[in-house]
Amino acid sequence: MFLFAFAFWTSFSTWFTDLPANEEALTWENQVESTASKLFASTSPTNAHFKYENKRLSIMPAENKLQLSADVLLSNFEDSTLTEEDLAPRSAQVEQLLKEGVVLTLDGEDWVLPTQLKDLTFAKTEAGLEMKLTPEYMSYVLTTAEELINGDAQDLTLLKVAEGQENNQESGKAFKVDLEGSIAQGKTVNTLLLEVALIKTIQEGQTAQEVPVERTEGKILNQTGLDLGPLQELAEGKTTFWGSSPEREFNIEKALNEKFNGIVIPAGAEFSYVEFLGPIEGGGWKQAYTIFQGTKLEKAPAGGVCQVSTTIYRAALDAALEFTEQRPHSLYVVYYNDYGDGLDATVFPGEQDLKFVNNTPSDLLLITQEEGYYEAVARFYGENDGRETTLIGPYTASNQTEESEAALGYFGIGDMAWKYLITWGDGTAEERWIHSSYMSIAKQHREEPTELTTDHL
Repeated sequence: MFLFAFAFWTSFSTWFTDLPANEEALTWENQVESTASKLFASTSPTNAHFKYENKRLSIMPAENKLQLSADVLLSNFEDSTLTEEDLAPRSAQVEQLLKEGVVLTLDGEDWVLPTQLKDLTFAKTEAGLEMKLTPEYMSYVLTTAEELINGDAQDLTLLKVAEGQENNQESGKAFKVDLEGSIAQGKTVNTLLLEVALIKTIQEGQTAQEVPVERTEGKILNQTGLDLGPLQELAEGKTTFWGSSPEREFNIEKALNEKFNGIVIPAGAEFSYVEFLGPIEGGGWKQAYTIFQGTKLEKAPAGGVCQVSTTIYRAALDAALEFTEQRPHSLYVVYYNDYGDGLDATVFPGEQDLKFVNNTPSDLLLITQEEGYYEAVARFYGENDGRETTLIGPYTASNQTEESEAALGYFGIGDMAWKYLITWGDGTAEERWIHSSYMSIAKQHREEPTELTTDHL
């Protein structure tokens, strides 16, 4: 076996095309230093792109694209047995690694770790060209994965019925409780499995790897003195509010943290979003854009709180709760196209509410919080009676099927739908259609509608 590494101390300017250099003005040593600096300071020069930093979106100008040149690369190796044909199967993978790096994925989130030429080694074998990550770079990947992902489980404590909520609690209505801490799943990267899997991934010509983790569940500790049942996690809903204005972000976080986190809904009781949202005027909300009269966008206090109503709505769908009032927005809202495009719930005090009944055997606890990268999350905890839900979609005018047309009619460019399947604890099954008809153009999905368990809303 003949081992070799990508050498990078000579002829830097010939490894890639479109790397500028002023050879007349620089000595050979300065050329090496200058070209190395340019090569390794910018791991992914690309077309014009967006950059998100400190909660702000910026447009970055286009830069010269680095392109691997196999014939020029070969000129840097003295071994005459190495040919362009040897390198060809790996050239696309190498270019992908240099442009985007190694990608680690977990629970729908990606972490991109930049890769340089010095991080790659090759072995010429009878079976062909074998590429590996250097031990130093592999150690960096494993250590970084641990730093990014590892964390202890966190427990949430229910302290007591919140002040002013005693009457609701005593009369069997939904009420709020005071909380301490937050519930979070503990995660520990299994570095041994990750190393083995990543070696295999690179050998197979790929650059992305799912991270194997060991999980520990956080607990809910009930110190209220009330019998709230088992409080098992039942359902989850998610939305993303990346790109929101600072005022909209403030309103979303205020609603998540102050208004809806820690609501108990007794069995048979009805939840009203507007009731727990409270007064808008004088409520400490900031001015942000909201939809008025169907098609107008105007700034108003609490603009953006429909992000939270939509998040709770998706969790309620996951839990197969009984809706008594719900309506989608009049205009298509791009903030809601992740985790269930077309599944949204508008609210406006005095005009529109989100209401549903707890049709489970025991109390439900609603927890709302921000997680990850500007994700709003709502979860219900209660007694699991065996019900399961599935969504199939989204259906739009661009991918409508005979089945969806038979159920809902011909789709316009503002129509979106999901087929909603519920299997109840006794084994009976139910099929429903969720249809949103917007007064603006909705995102058109051309791929075939996909079956999703609502764990992935």
